Amino acid sequence: MNEIAEKYIKSLPNIRNFTCTLFKDLDSYKQHGTGVFVKIGTKYFLFSAAHVFDDFEKLFIPIKEGKTLIKPGGRIIKNNPKKDRKSDELDVAILILDNHSVKDLSIDYSFLDSSDIEINHSSIDFMSYIVFGYPSSWSKKSHSRNSFHSIPFIGITKCVHINEYRKLKRNEYLNLIVEYDRQNTPNLKSKSISYGPNLFGISGCGLWYINNFDLKSEPKLIGIMNEWSITNRNRLIATRIDAYTEILRNQGIIDFQETELFGFK
Repeated sequence: MNEIAEKYIKSLPNIRNFTCTLFKDLDSYKQHGTGVFVKIGTKYFLFSAAHVFDDFEKLFIPIKEGKTLIKPGGRIIKNNPKKDRKSDELDVAILILDNHSVKDLSIDYSFLDSSDIEINHSSIDFMSYIVFGYPSSWSKKSHSRNSFHSIPFIGITKCVHINEYRKLKRNEYLNLIVEYDRQNTPNLKSKSISYGPNLFGISGCGLWYINNFDLKSEPKLIGIMNEWSITNRNRLIATRIDAYTEILRNQGIIDFQETELFGFK
């Protein structure tokens, strides 16, 4: 158990390096969403949620310890909801980063290698998952230092039983649903277990799988978080990473393994 706990702790700096905050409304300062940097083949991407990218023109990413904000460029791919974003079960946004953005972002961030993306994931009823994102309520601007600072939310969790998917109007082949134990949330600032934050702002962050039976393995990205359930505040919903790789694969942008869970027409 000590070795497993140590593996979780050692995984966090790497996950942090792949994860960015997305700010908007710079005058009033608002931490709007989260994103994950990924490299597949020769292409560099920022994965997030479509409802975060609905305001893409207003978004910035901090570098150099939050003292510089950059506006990433490139080609955007995102889905349009059938009705509205609140009932959007896909909620996928991808930015194919241009070379200039990759160069700037590489100052502070790293890009997850495609070998650490896990499609066709079979969920297990064990504390083998990490949600790592940046809540708006844990972000602030330092006027004295003229910089932005965010404390990450780290949720060590497990997937819910498959019977819950229908209750939350989600499909297990497209989504992953995990628990949010708000009463027992790690807080890096206080270095304690405390009451968890309001989670608005973590949309677009990664859902990571930690293989406790292979202590030498790296964390695997299996989903992108996009919803804190309104009907059950103890549940967080992710879109499987398969949706991201399939969209890119079908458009001929990447050469990647095809998912066995679903297909896009």
